[in-house]
Amino acid sequence: MTPDKRTKLALDESRTLMLGAQILLGFQLQGPFQTAFSSLPSDAKVIYVIALGLMVLVVGLLITPSAYHRIVEHGAAGPRVDRFITRAAETTLAPFALAMALDLAIAGEVTGGVSVAFGAGTAGLVLALTFWYGPMVFRAGRQEGASAMHQTSTETKIEYAMTESRIVLPGAQAMLGFQLAIVVTQGFAAMPPLDKASHGIALACVALSTVLLMTPAAYHRIVYGGEAAPAFYTVASRLVLAATVFLAVGLSVEMYVVVSKITGIAAAGVFAAAVSIIVLVGLWHVWPLLRRWRETQP
Repeated sequence: MTPDKRTKLALDESRTLMLGAQILLGFQLQGPFQTAFSSLPSDAKVIYVIALGLMVLVVGLLITPSAYHRIVEHGAAGPRVDRFITRAAETTLAPFALAMALDLAIAGEVTGGVSVAFGAGTAGLVLALTFWYGPMVFRAGRQEGASAMHQTSTETKIEYAMTESRIVLPGAQAMLGFQLAIVVTQGFAAMPPLDKASHGIALACVALSTVLLMTPAAYHRIVYGGEAAPAFYTVASRLVLAATVFLAVGLSVEMYVVVSKITGIAAAGVFAAAVSIIVLVGLWHVWPLLRRWRETQP
């Protein structure tokens, strides 16, 4: 398989993982605003907060390869970026499996009590880890490729940029749909004005992120007629990276709203928001920029 196709396949696989993550992310963000959420046992609410934090980490890890590819590798294909995407996926699957298991445990506790919760959570965790990490035993003899980057055409780089916008978009879609839906719930109506305003800020950030992620497709079609223009590649890369900034801010502010809603403690929401913005901006921008700066030093 050519380097171009290997990198494209790796990005497509990241996109598949994100499509799965958006379901859990949407559930985690919307649940606390449902009428029956307040009747959950205290331990279930604690588990819910932990699962929510894990899903934020999962989304952060899934988008990191796209930011790394844009910032460090300048959209080029090659074994190094393939290995990075592989390692990011390996790291992501463990918290993803745990978050899903915790959600299953909550559902089990509501439907059948503690014993069902334990069984559902354990079964979900074991099955996910077995199917996701089990295939690693078959790669013992695989040879690592060289680190040199492949000379990638502008056409291929544009294809990567469009694929990476589709990796980020499901996460923004899940948030935007949730944010629009909860404004008509009773839980939202009972929130303090500050929390409502915070939700509005988060909603605006995520809406802008969604617009930015969809802009490359429209811009490419309308302005360039689908041609592989280097100028478009530059614009598309900047739009995708800008979208991740607003997504990070929107998700972090929404963490404040949701965690405050669950715990009833504003300080807990502030802490969750602060951790989220540090993790997301660190993974998507600060670390890749530092890595690129370090590689450019003589």
